[in-house]
Amino acid sequence: MRAAVLEEKGRVRLKDIEKPQITSTELLLKIKACSICGTDKKIYEQGREQIEGQQILGHEIAGEIIEVGGEVKHYDRGMRVTLAPNIGCGYCHVCRRGWQQLCPDFTAFGIGIPGGFAEYMKVPAPAIRRGNLTEIPDNLSYASGALIEPLACCFNARQSIDIQPGENLLIFGAGIMGHFNLILNQALGIGEVIMVDIDKRRLEISEKYGADYTIDSSAEDLREVVFEITDGRGMDNIITAVPVDAVQKQALELLDINGAINFFAGIAGEEKIPVSTNDLHYKQQVLTGTTGSSVQQFRQTAKITKNNNLDLEDMITKAIDLEELETIFEKDEIFRENMKIQVQFN
Repeated sequence: MRAAVLEEKGRVRLKDIEKPQITSTELLLKIKACSICGTDKKIYEQGREQIEGQQILGHEIAGEIIEVGGEVKHYDRGMRVTLAPNIGCGYCHVCRRGWQQLCPDFTAFGIGIPGGFAEYMKVPAPAIRRGNLTEIPDNLSYASGALIEPLACCFNARQSIDIQPGENLLIFGAGIMGHFNLILNQALGIGEVIMVDIDKRRLEISEKYGADYTIDSSAEDLREVVFEITDGRGMDNIITAVPVDAVQKQALELLDINGAINFFAGIAGEEKIPVSTNDLHYKQQVLTGTTGSSVQQFRQTAKITKNNNLDLEDMITKAIDLEELETIFEKDEIFRENMKIQVQFN
């Protein structure tokens, strides 16, 4: 089979390798779509300590089950599936509470085990037993099915700050994850949404997707505009979907009484921002951070996507062939110009 293999940091090569062979407790997928995540680009540029030697990246996956091990139940050939990428150990206190993505001994498709940048991918027994596979709803394409994973990360963020219908929300960052947060919260009920970025072109996309206000923070006084919009109150909810420590600091200054922040994007290095614990105490504010999603949240997101007929495929602004993975990670301008880049098969 053909696979795009990360041979070393900064080097991906298309190779013909042996098609995976499954045991009686495993499944084989024919990959139909696999999106490029920012994590994939980061691994390409910086490496990852969990990756020893060569690896097939890709964890935003949709495919068709084409082989089923004899001991596997509940799954059949021909099923259209996507999957939560992180596989916990199943035994630690975190896994037993349902948060496999936070397991200190987790593995993941595209990191510890081969991912979706290949024609075929094996699903090992632990992923099957622990519920990582989810059927793609009938009203979704494979292309949309591969985007349930990043949308599930946004569902985790929403739950962490307990957004209520009618509350306002400010999202820092009008990139792909900022827009997924916008789309999800609109589907589940929200009041006014403010999108903040320094890229006017991306803010125009935010308007297309229904943002009530867009603010170019490089040209306007963000604090002044936000407090004008909210009649001096500030924000009920803030999600920082951009990895900039100055944004996290600014978010704290815009929060209302009983307001909540989700630090959605991680910061490189060990940057620290000042936090007034008195504000947290006297204003009953809440600060949270989230990463990935649980298997339960992943499954819920699939249902949300189906029931709300969310048009995720529209966020794919560039579809590529497997061969293009050899060079695309080197082209920063392509990632700046596009929302979601996806490898599509057939």
